[in-house]
Amino acid sequence: MNNLSRAILMALGAFGFVASAQAGTYVVTANGQSFDNKLAHKVEAAGGVITARLPQIGVVIVEVPDSDKDFERRASRIPGIRSAVADFEMQFELPEPQYSMAAHFANPPNSGDDDFWFDFQWGHAAIDAAGAWNQGYRGAGATVAVLDSGVYCAHADISPNLNAALSKSFVAGEGYCNTSGSTHGTHTMGTIGAADNATGPIGVAPEAELIAVKVLSASSGSGSFAGIIQGIVYAADAGADVINMSLGVRGGLPVNGKGANGVAELVNATKRAAQYARKQNALIVASAGNDGRDLDHDSGVEICDADGCYRANLRSFPSELPGVLSISATAPIGWALDFNTNLDRLASYSNYGKSAIAFGGPGGDFSYPGNEACTIKGITVPCWAFDMVLSTTRTGFVGWSAGTSMAAPHVSGVAALVIGKHGGEMAPSAVEGILRASADQTGKAGNDITVGKGRVNASKAVAID
Repeated sequence: MNNLSRAILMALGAFGFVASAQAGTYVVTANGQSFDNKLAHKVEAAGGVITARLPQIGVVIVEVPDSDKDFERRASRIPGIRSAVADFEMQFELPEPQYSMAAHFANPPNSGDDDFWFDFQWGHAAIDAAGAWNQGYRGAGATVAVLDSGVYCAHADISPNLNAALSKSFVAGEGYCNTSGSTHGTHTMGTIGAADNATGPIGVAPEAELIAVKVLSASSGSGSFAGIIQGIVYAADAGADVINMSLGVRGGLPVNGKGANGVAELVNATKRAAQYARKQNALIVASAGNDGRDLDHDSGVEICDADGCYRANLRSFPSELPGVLSISATAPIGWALDFNTNLDRLASYSNYGKSAIAFGGPGGDFSYPGNEACTIKGITVPCWAFDMVLSTTRTGFVGWSAGTSMAAPHVSGVAALVIGKHGGEMAPSAVEGILRASADQTGKAGNDITVGKGRVNASKAVAID
């Protein structure tokens, strides 16, 4: 890969909330978790056109004319309807590259592997990915759906494991394959399952099957609740064993004030989708967020549904939905100068909290003091760049990014290794149990404020029967 191009990215993987409705689109939720034909006909009689029906969770997505300002009131009064809420748009942050340049297993940085870029993936060393591979487990038999901004399908490290027939877009006017715009989804997908094919980086589970589920626009960076809800249900029905959601709301969703009640209803509909996925044996892994917040002391909102009440912390969505694994980010400082440095520091931006974090995973950081250059294997970049996570980006590129968006796919990859070892489909509770039992206690034993049950360890995880 002498001509491989590469970019250094600082993609922190978060949304900025836009407090305005998506014109003409409504999420309509039934009282119960079903939506029969009779109820659907009543919604349409109220003036809505159902564009997506999710009877699995009692939700439909409805379009109405922009001139119709009264649909929400009419639909909400239908017996059997819990709520009709205008969909909210969120703006995904897609920073440009900082700059670009032309161009027997062991862990980095001295693996000797023929995938040149593998030796820059210190995150694999932190979780001992090579130790799992040496035991014969590489993710074969596991399927991971990546809900993100699409993927550069032609990337040589992505295409061998991508299931094109199952991949799908829920962004109007955009296919799941990107040829320009956001590289975020390609970066997260590469960390999970980039092929071991002697060309670039290697995923934690390099033989796992990958499904791209596009819920964020690669061009505008926007994403809606309706798209995310549909994407979760679709991934579950498509047979995903793991659903990776490296996305979140920067600063959190509104807890009170104008629009807060509607947002709570949209959160609850998303919760239904997540619970449905779990019942379909899909483990959901999500980034904890990059606000540096102590989530133990953030405010929550009590939301009651047919299955009881729960407290939703709208400061970290969707990672704190019931049944979703929330992943904090760890990172070294000055790895390029000392390969034996601590890889398990809590990243400077990562959210944390005993009540919120399930596990920690390598997410990278950019807090190294100084801007001098370092050289590894003939590649010279600022020393702080090597502390970030290297993965696939656009076709023919690799790049460094940092964020809990990068931590979550490391955990999804380990989950895929575990599921693959056990022959495919597993109950999410069983996978979680193995991740807990095998995690390294890099913080306080039990339930640490920074990494929850610990930083995941791939080699130890696949050693558990």
